[in-house]
Parts: sequence; structure tokens; C-alpha cells
Amino acid sequence: MRTIGLALALGLGLALCAPGNAEAQSGRSYIERPHTGGRPFQLDIHGGFTWWGVGAATGIRFGIPLVENGFVDSINNAVYLNFGFDFYWIRWRCQSLGMGNCNNWDYNAGFGFPVTLHWEFYFSENWSAFAEVGGQFFIHPAWWDHGNFDWREPGMWFVWTVGGSFHVSENFLLTLRVGSPYIAFGLTFQFGG
Repeated sequence: MRTIGLALALGLGLALCAPGNAEAQSGRSYIERPHTGGRPFQLDIHGGFTWWGVGAATGIRFGIPLVENGFVDSINNAVYLNFGFDFYWIRWRCQSLGMGNCNNWDYNAGFGFPVTLHWEFYFSENWSAFAEVGGQFFIHPAWWDHGNFDWREPGMWFVWTVGGSFHVSENFLLTLRVGSPYIAFGLTFQFGG
């Protein structure tokens, strides 16, 4: 976890310290130039590991630009509304064999429907960082307990993440997301705008 955080911080630091020719000519870094024009829609496909229930998570998010030059109009930033679908394969119930020890965990599928506010900062043509906050309606694995559909544990999760993207091209990004409920790596496709 520390290694991933350090790598992300180092990459963002290098992006900030390496101005391009246009930046050198204008005297302003990329993030100091407010965006003009439209922002693209985003489609993010990701997979990783969840902290809750210890297991795997994968999902898809669709981002709609809400504020094309963000909440801070003096820098290059944007605000998106993200919504999507997450699939979880998680540990959720212990089959104890006595003496208080858990010797056998049950794993099962869970589903999430997240809605988040996504605030992105563009440091260079190749690097951006973001923070997300929102909620997720969660369908717990207990709903499929031994093949019986059970409504006892629907839930709502608070979602928060921080992350960064490497812009391979204008329409294709590699994205790392760290937070709750999971850490994930994915591909982001941008279109329109």
C-alpha cells in the first residue's frame, strides 16, 4: 500500500516538475491554465481488491461532466457525476469449528450501485489526480444464503477514493483508485466533449 502511494506521489511530482514547451513559453504550468471548452464523458472499467469482507471487486463507472472547469476556476480541474455497477466476491460468514476460531469462511457474490462526485485535477497532458465521495447501495451476499433469497441485509456504503490517471492518449487512460470500499486498477475511455 505504501509502495503504491509513493509511486503515485512520485509520478504526480514528476509531472508537476516537468513543464512542456507551451508551459515554458506561457510561464504558467498546465494546472495553472483554466480549461476552456467541453470535457469528455468517461467510461472506467476496473478490478481490484476490497477491504470489506476481504475479496475481489470489479466494476464499471460512467462519468458525466458537471462543471467543465471545476469548483476552482483559476486552475485546470473538472467535476464529474459518476455512477455504475460493482461486482464483489467477498468473505462474509465464518463457519467456526469451535473454540472461537474461524477455520472456514464462506465467500459469495455481492453487488453495488455507486454514485459519486468525482473532482479531477489536470497537472499535465499526461497526469491527473482525483478525489471521489458518494454512496453505494449494496446487495449483501446474505441475499443468496444457501440458494435462498433473503432481504435481511441491504445496505448503503459511504464511498471515498483518491487516485490518479496516466493519459496514454487523449481518449485512453490508465487509472489507479485507492479508498473505500476497494483498491482498483483500470482503463478509462474518454469520448465526446
